[in-house]
Amino acid sequence: MQNLKRDVWVDADSCPVQSELTAVCSDFKIQPKFIATVNHFKNELNGENWTFLDHGSQSVDLYILNHVKTADIVVTQDYSLAVLLTLQGVYVLTPRGKLIKEEEASDIMNQKHLRQQTMKRKKKWKGPKAFTNNDRDTFSKTLQDLLQKNEEPEGM
Repeated sequence: MQNLKRDVWVDADSCPVQSELTAVCSDFKIQPKFIATVNHFKNELNGENWTFLDHGSQSVDLYILNHVKTADIVVTQDYSLAVLLTLQGVYVLTPRGKLIKEEEASDIMNQKHLRQQTMKRKKKWKGPKAFTNNDRDTFSKTLQDLLQKNEEPEGM
């Protein structure tokens, strides 16, 4: 039975599922790596593994890109980062529990382009729907499934 040492990375600047993530990871004896800029520093880290970086528009993304390895899991809302990571064989999960697939890269980048073009013309874009408890549950279940997959014997 092969058991990869898989890390769980969190783009923590705006991650609404930190407590769910910590709870699921603890069941698998994994300590997630929260990466954030210094302007998101908090005193009560509760023994969690946090790395704080200088403020920069892409500093968290670059840090994760430079430290992640194949088969790791990254939690992020940044779809551009997700596209880059899936090309490296990394599992990418959004806080709403959507697992981003490599084959979605073109669609994701086309949608981003359309949003940018709309913003240039209209100066506004409808934001995401409200975050719900169902989103939290979906996230927890998907993360649990991903981590469970890591513990199964190869070939299952």
